[in-house]
Amino acid sequence: MVERYFEKFPITNYSNNNVVDITKRSTLLNNVYNNPYVFYPYEIINERADQLSYRYYGDQFQSWILYFSNRIMDPYYEWYLNDSEFNNFIISKYETFELANIKVKFFRNNWYNQENIAKNYFDALIPSVKKYWEPVYGYDNQITSYKRSEKDWVVNTNEIVSYTTITNPNVSEPFFTNDEICYVNYNGSIGRGQVLSVSNTNVYLHNVFGNFINTGSGYITGAESGANVSFSVANTIAVNIPAEEYVYWAPVTYYQYEIEKNEYNKTLNVIDKTYSQKISDDLKTLMNE
Repeated sequence: MVERYFEKFPITNYSNNNVVDITKRSTLLNNVYNNPYVFYPYEIINERADQLSYRYYGDQFQSWILYFSNRIMDPYYEWYLNDSEFNNFIISKYETFELANIKVKFFRNNWYNQENIAKNYFDALIPSVKKYWEPVYGYDNQITSYKRSEKDWVVNTNEIVSYTTITNPNVSEPFFTNDEICYVNYNGSIGRGQVLSVSNTNVYLHNVFGNFINTGSGYITGAESGANVSFSVANTIAVNIPAEEYVYWAPVTYYQYEIEKNEYNKTLNVIDKTYSQKISDDLKTLMNE
């Protein structure tokens, strides 16, 4: 029996026409979703939702059950993308691989793949960085070494810098665009950042690297917009990662972020097919209550 998703929705009258009421939402029965034995993990290799649904449930239109069970709202980009689809997605969203690979989305505690350190080495660390380590105990309950604390700390940016501009950056075109890569030039010494915001007198950059703040004036150039403005003063207005702690953090680019998200989408929770008809019936009942 074909189980199309929108056939479960009630009909309403809109402008003298009977239409499917897509504003309805419902939650399927908790005794199904809270039962871990109803689900089993499945890793997508190169398969669309309708193909998996047909192969497992015997009905391509029950792909909506896969979306429901994995809380997928966007069936195009929350479903696992193969290499070709992923590459096309990156280009459509970020224009070039270079921009996706250089733009930073956030910073993350880089505890993974770090070697242990000896106790005397830990004792010599400055107090502010000891929070990144935790003790390793031997059989006699004595500390033998220290390992990185496996805590997935995340900060939105490392620093925010304000550049007081000589001319109004909002007057002459082209304009800076949100989050675009900018290069900060101090007499040939180059730093880099991303546009956080722009006012009549200031350009604010975050996710900064290199020689992004120095004494004296310089200019900022937008890598994507081509905007260019001179500045007279630069001030750090926020520091999320102090210099002495920077080694404990790593920038996560948009490309890395999208890869990790896509890999996460590769594994599904598939509802056992013996429950599929019950779920279809429950959805229809709930939608029409």
